[in-house]
Amino acid sequence: MSASSPAGRWSSATLASLLGVQVFQVVLAWSVLTVAGPLATAVVLALGTLPRIAMMSGLTAGLAGRFAPHRLLAVGELGRAALALAAAGAVAVSGLDFTGLLLASLLFGLVEAITEPAAGSVPALIADAAGRQRMEALRTTLFRVTVVVGGPLAGLGALLGLSTALVIGGLVFLVSAALFLSLRPRPTDADGTAPAAGHGPAAGFPGPPGADAPKAGEALALPGVRAALICTVLIELGCPGAFGVGTLLLADDRGWGAVGFGVLVGAVGLGTVLAALAPGFARRLRGSGTGLILACVLTAGAMAGLAFSPNLPLAAVLTVVMALAAAAASAATLGVLFSGPRPEALGMVMGVVMAAGALAAPLSYVLVGLVARLANPRAAVAACAVALLAAALVALTDRALRTATAPEPPTGPHAGPPTGAPAAGPAAGASADGAPVAEAPHAEAPHAGPHADADAPADATGEPSADGRPGHLSAKGA
Repeated sequence: MSASSPAGRWSSATLASLLGVQVFQVVLAWSVLTVAGPLATAVVLALGTLPRIAMMSGLTAGLAGRFAPHRLLAVGELGRAALALAAAGAVAVSGLDFTGLLLASLLFGLVEAITEPAAGSVPALIADAAGRQRMEALRTTLFRVTVVVGGPLAGLGALLGLSTALVIGGLVFLVSAALFLSLRPRPTDADGTAPAAGHGPAAGFPGPPGADAPKAGEALALPGVRAALICTVLIELGCPGAFGVGTLLLADDRGWGAVGFGVLVGAVGLGTVLAALAPGFARRLRGSGTGLILACVLTAGAMAGLAFSPNLPLAAVLTVVMALAAAAASAATLGVLFSGPRPEALGMVMGVVMAAGALAAPLSYVLVGLVARLANPRAAVAACAVALLAAALVALTDRALRTATAPEPPTGPHAGPPTGAPAAGPAAGASADGAPVAEAPHAEAPHAGPHADADAPADATGEPSADGRPGHLSAKGA
């Protein structure tokens, strides 16, 4: 793949976009904290995730079908560049302003919600089937690289000044926009059909529910499902806030500065990447009640250690462990939810899970900020650890969930996803991930959260899974 080829330009544009997002989000979070304090910072980051809920609900997905995806992405990159450069100018002229930073966060999230659904359509426009597979694998690799190195690089850039870091981010977005604009759709196939993806339900995913589809109450009454959903909510209440806001407040409280925050963002990304790169590890945990309990306890222990860590290197190590264990906990609950309901109930259960995760993450940010204001950042992160311990307690007290075992992976030529699980196919992004920051994180993220791969199945970290199985939870936060 040469740098001048369409795939080469696409990969360069994607890398620039992912790095630009990391720089902007780290600088934005640090800037808001400098101006307004812990609670206001948490509120700004929480509001910045709301447009993503619109993306997950499908409200913005129609734009990807109405406009050429590569042009839509280019317009989005230009919008991000304009936001970054305008923020840099405002900081240089009049200093930091809370209202302006809040508006920038909302607009940045809105641009992401509009353009992210188009990101997965670009490979289908410029490459054949074999080329698309290589590009999707490359996008996953680029995502993993940026969530690990993007945070530290953004922290180092902040040493040059917040306005300078924002200018760098804006220039990176301009490069990405130019590269996306240079892409041209490949010619139509021999039969005259266009290369773009077709309409209708995504391959491997069920269509609209039939008349005999189970009601929500029936789906939640299945053994272990209600407890697994409660665990999911508790995990989503604990992890995004600790990853996205807790690390930020601890870095400020301990005097580690923007560089220290960037290092912790990268540590969250590294933990989620390690979980994604260990398919055997995730497969053994998926659907295991014991694995869920142990993973939640380990996550809580790492969070408590992070809250009282005396130095940055130890905090970074504990953050990696925390993100890895959180991804494992999400993988375990995911397995229970996939293997418990019958296929016709699976969509109902997963819809509840996605709604719970989308709503719990912003609430997690605000709660962490509120506790930090009333007490201190250490108490806020420790409160997140309590949420994980509560999830472990719920799993321990529910017999069906406690005794759940991971299903044996199928063997032979017809091996595939677990019964009732949707086949690998396009999935709506969410990070983070995340991954911050992390989300990876993402889990999401924290979001400050990086992009999620919209064309590949997602694992428990909010990014594409390493073993090709679908997933849904974001241990990264925003």
